[in-house]
Amino acid sequence: MEDKELPPTQVVSRESNEPIIQNDTFAIKAEALGNDLPPNYYRSIGFIGTIFAFCMSNISQFISFILPANMLTFIGQDIGPSPNLTWVSLAYSLGLSVGFLLVGRLSDIFGRRWFFIGGNALSLIGGIVGAAAKDVETLIAADLLMGLGGSVQISFTVAVSELVPNKYRPSTIVAIFFSSFQIACFGPVISQSIVSTTSQTWRWAYYLNIICAGLAVVAFFFFYHPPTFSLLHMNRSFKQQLRRQDLVGFILFTGGLLLFIMGLSWGGLMYPWGSSHVIATIVVGFVALVLFVLYDAYVHPRIHGDPLLPTHLFRKPGYLAMVAAATGGSSVYYSMNVLAPQQVAYLFPSPSVIHAGWLTCSVGSGCLLGQIVAGWLSQYVHRSRWIMIGSCSMLVAFAAAMTTVEAGESSKWVGLMIMAMFSVGIIETCSLSLAPLSLPSEDIGAALGALGSIRSAGGSVSTAVLSTILNNKVNAIVAPAVMQEAQAQGLSVAQIKGVVEQLATGMFISVPGVDMETATQLSLVRSASAADAWRYVWYAVIAFAGLALILSFTTIDYGQYLTDEVTRKMHGRTVGVVEGEKRSGERSEESV
Repeated sequence: MEDKELPPTQVVSRESNEPIIQNDTFAIKAEALGNDLPPNYYRSIGFIGTIFAFCMSNISQFISFILPANMLTFIGQDIGPSPNLTWVSLAYSLGLSVGFLLVGRLSDIFGRRWFFIGGNALSLIGGIVGAAAKDVETLIAADLLMGLGGSVQISFTVAVSELVPNKYRPSTIVAIFFSSFQIACFGPVISQSIVSTTSQTWRWAYYLNIICAGLAVVAFFFFYHPPTFSLLHMNRSFKQQLRRQDLVGFILFTGGLLLFIMGLSWGGLMYPWGSSHVIATIVVGFVALVLFVLYDAYVHPRIHGDPLLPTHLFRKPGYLAMVAAATGGSSVYYSMNVLAPQQVAYLFPSPSVIHAGWLTCSVGSGCLLGQIVAGWLSQYVHRSRWIMIGSCSMLVAFAAAMTTVEAGESSKWVGLMIMAMFSVGIIETCSLSLAPLSLPSEDIGAALGALGSIRSAGGSVSTAVLSTILNNKVNAIVAPAVMQEAQAQGLSVAQIKGVVEQLATGMFISVPGVDMETATQLSLVRSASAADAWRYVWYAVIAFAGLALILSFTTIDYGQYLTDEVTRKMHGRTVGVVEGEKRSGERSEESV
């Protein structure tokens, strides 16, 4: 192949026997485009069934991560103990992060139908394995399967965006996100209630996933018929296209991202940050990712064919800025899903796990509320650049306000957390629905896949950084304050050692010889000093939010792209489109 930039999308012909869009990767038939939708297409059983499939798939994805993550303590008590318990959530995150780009790019090229059927089938199998697990190691394998399936499930943003008019992308994405509100908003409480009130306890998290993923598989099989490989590639066979794929890039990307995220997740938890395990894993992973980008930019297009990461996307106006701003904002959401329960436990200790769960619900609830509002804003307010700037400014402001929260001020904490996550929800929806609009339609999967993988890596970085800050400040501020109070209360050396061991849980009453009055006083000191420690965490959050704010000024307005154009259409009798049939007339103007 000649040494030249990948040519832009070109409209070649409108004859059905010639490609209408052609470049080095694609030769797309006119029948694949959404220019001639039949009457009542959006009211057909096929389209409605497809939306139902996306909703079930999305609910399954939220169940797979949120419920088990909030049940780890109970899982460890039931089938543990195991030093690998933290790998349950980590395995899911690894599968999800690696799968984003792979699913997006490969489904662009080979068609999306079997990716969505297969991805939900993986999640279904993971649910079955998890529900029957008798040890933590089996559960880790189950969550890895569900994570890989989850990378397909969360990619509904790719699939649904190409099926509806551009101007309805934000509201359609938000509608599907809203289908999982019960888990996204109330997952922590649901988790605690399931464990407390059912005989199968934590296994119900996997039973529920089996139900939703199973329904999604059935619905996708019968209703979801997007353009097939033959409609996307008139000039190549499946085997010819397969030989053009980026095997070296695949190895560098998957290996590099896995090592990088594993190293960040290990640091300060499984191994010290200065250990060879952590340093070597992070460095090797980072180098592999750099080599991956260089290989896909300069080597693979020249010698073989289609790179896994089309680097020409990042030269398009606004895309790189939107990805960078979204990564800065979303990193706050990812880290708060991990750290917010810890802040609740330290600052607002309560014997009721349900009460703690309700407080933690502010993270998911605030984000979903922001997503809903952003769906309306993005669709009707075409100054999307100012929407991004405004939401990032809100995030900085409310992150700064979080530094003023003191022990016992739970209402203040909930209000500020909801507003901070509200701004993150706006950033999320704007980036997912608008970022691909300025790019060629055939690259939408690669665009959102790259965005998802970069955001996920950014979330891992922020979680590692904030967790390290928290651990350091707890050791430097909270532990000395509690030890000093224990000494003032006249506790023995052995009792003080027991108090320090209970620092994370706050269960000082469990230390032999410590009465209720002393335990209460120690708890008050623990909470007050923890408020000081948490200020440093939120100072770092301000830095991440500030980075997002700076980058938001470089984004563009996407209003000009919010048109009636439909990128792709489904086929089959359930939507009234039979491949090979010619249709005349303009696309139906009925709204989604």
